[in-house]
Amino acid sequence: MLCGFCSSQLLEIDYDLGKKEESSFRVHILRYGIIGVSSLQHLDLTSEVLKFKYDAKKGTHLSFSVFGTKTIWSGNKKDALNTFDIVMNPIGGTINGNLFASFPIYRTDTKNSKIGLSIGKKWVQGPMLPNFKNNAFFDNYGRLGLIYQSLLAEDPLQNTNLYFWGFPHSQFHHATAENRKIFFNNEIDPFSYGYGLEIGLEYNSKFKLVLLSQQMLNISNESDFKSFITRLILAYRF
Repeated sequence: MLCGFCSSQLLEIDYDLGKKEESSFRVHILRYGIIGVSSLQHLDLTSEVLKFKYDAKKGTHLSFSVFGTKTIWSGNKKDALNTFDIVMNPIGGTINGNLFASFPIYRTDTKNSKIGLSIGKKWVQGPMLPNFKNNAFFDNYGRLGLIYQSLLAEDPLQNTNLYFWGFPHSQFHHATAENRKIFFNNEIDPFSYGYGLEIGLEYNSKFKLVLLSQQMLNISNESDFKSFITRLILAYRF
């Protein structure tokens, strides 16, 4: 439906910034524990349940991830905005499946830039509806942008490193007109688009700190959903 990290996942850091010697394929189970807080007054916990990851010798990256998110605290008194927050969370939803691809443009021993494409589907549970109607719906989302990654510091003797990344992107979300009416009072079009900026730091291949800012464009200026939304995410890799 709406914008996401969509962002939709935690961007992968390319630790081998030089030329890769061979391609690799990996499977990860319960890889990340994640806590997030948003400007819509939401606190939530997320786990990356499953990831399939392929890295080609020439730098192309493909991955499929499955996330699960649980809202711990909702500080907003408007049900529609609480549901909107779940949709705006790139790794939000009771179940969130995401396909991510990146294609290298330029790389050195300490920096690289890529084109990043993310598409996915999430299952969102909204507020209780009258007459026991189904209060869940599917949100289809995507984003496209430029990824920049840089090694800020490294100490081989202590086996520590610090990476930075930025991901300015355009984004879209799609859901049925019926769901837009039920959950958002028709204030959001079935096809919605906007923009976002994700910046982050990763320390020692374990900790990620992410700041995500995003806004929908084809929404009335008088709507609460036109607000500029920010989200702070802290992730720990098991």
